[in-house]
Amino acid sequence: MTEKNGNLTASDFHHELYRRFDAATERGESHLEVTAGELHKTLKASNRLSMCSNALYDMQNIGDAILSVPSGGVGSSLLIRYSLPRERGIDLEKSIYERSAVLSGYEMRMKRFIEIAAIHPVFRDLEPISRQKKSETAARKLCDITAEVAELICKYQKVRADNTKFGTLCGVIGRTGILSDDALYALDFVRIIGNTNARKVPDEHLLVPAVFSYASYAFLIFAEEVVEKRLIWKKEKAE
Repeated sequence: MTEKNGNLTASDFHHELYRRFDAATERGESHLEVTAGELHKTLKASNRLSMCSNALYDMQNIGDAILSVPSGGVGSSLLIRYSLPRERGIDLEKSIYERSAVLSGYEMRMKRFIEIAAIHPVFRDLEPISRQKKSETAARKLCDITAEVAELICKYQKVRADNTKFGTLCGVIGRTGILSDDALYALDFVRIIGNTNARKVPDEHLLVPAVFSYASYAFLIFAEEVVEKRLIWKKEKAE
């Protein structure tokens, strides 16, 4: 019987993931899928499944997709697809969420929030959010709205998901091709901001005092496409 290791730390799981990223990149692969159960077993971990799951969340970049989320968020069935090479997510974030553009258009975005609030009931809380100060509380509320919109997209576009976990919804929506790359990454960006388990975007790109500015910027990229494509309305019957 193989001896289990109960002394592993989060760094041990991180290092194994980095090793896998490097190996998959050298093979020319565009993504790598990892399950918590398999990673936990490979490292011969003992009672470290929660730590292993959180390590998988920690390693997320923009553009990665959670394909399966166990009840409670941690467990052997957690499955994440990581985009390769690993710099891709950060490079994309820099190109879409350039700091000066994010901070300069704040007032205009808040006016657009009020307009969108009247378009569909799921957006109704955008108006009170627009009157709040830029804060982590407002960003979390925006994340909640975004998750509700993702649920409606799955409902009205008949996208099947195993559960309503936000990460799962992002993953299944991404595989349908319903959203453009920019809108999909914006959706994932809002999810990561609001997910306390997920790795935060590096401080040099997303400073806490500006967190709502970044969240609102990404949200509008996503929401404008949802409205334009009418993804959360019942499809009209053909005459």
